[in-house]
Amino acid sequence: MPRTKEQTEQIRTESREKIIDTARQLFAERGFDGCTVSDIAKKAGMSQGNIYWHFASKDELFRAVLLQGFQEIGQIMEKAATSQGNSLEKFNHFLEGFLSLAKEQGGDEFITIMITFLAQGGVQRFEKFGIANEQIGLNYHQSLNAIFTQGQAEGVFNSEFEPNLMSTFFFSFINGLMFMYPKDWKDIPTEKIQDALSRLVGIRE
Repeated sequence: MPRTKEQTEQIRTESREKIIDTARQLFAERGFDGCTVSDIAKKAGMSQGNIYWHFASKDELFRAVLLQGFQEIGQIMEKAATSQGNSLEKFNHFLEGFLSLAKEQGGDEFITIMITFLAQGGVQRFEKFGIANEQIGLNYHQSLNAIFTQGQAEGVFNSEFEPNLMSTFFFSFINGLMFMYPKDWKDIPTEKIQDALSRLVGIRE
């Protein structure tokens, strides 16, 4: 019995996701230059032709991996910033969501890729793949700035620093922790990281 249109589309979607998941794992383990389409196909258990059916090149596949990761982080931030509740609840909601994503398989691989790429060439390397990293970073800052601005108005966050500077402190801490201790940081209890960041951004007891 022939497949229905919906079944065929479902198979294509699952195949594409498997390719992205496998590529993300290998890119995190070996780096972009350290693996080939052949390596990805072999690990995914499919032909190179199947991969090229979905992605025209390794560059295009890598771009898909990056976009998926940035989109997931952006969704967590936007959901936290636009959720109901006070600023402290929003801040904790974002932080818990982000750390959970970064520690689970898939999310941790994306973080490894992102941090490594930034260390190797900064935003210029992202631009090669059509990723506007500076714009993405600006969007992240704006979401967090909104939470800090609300928090200062509520008297929850220290008003000594501008919200954008507080966001800079926040991301510098997170990126530095993950870059300097790429494996060990995941063993730190989430509540300890939350406590350190709460002190850094001046949450008032």
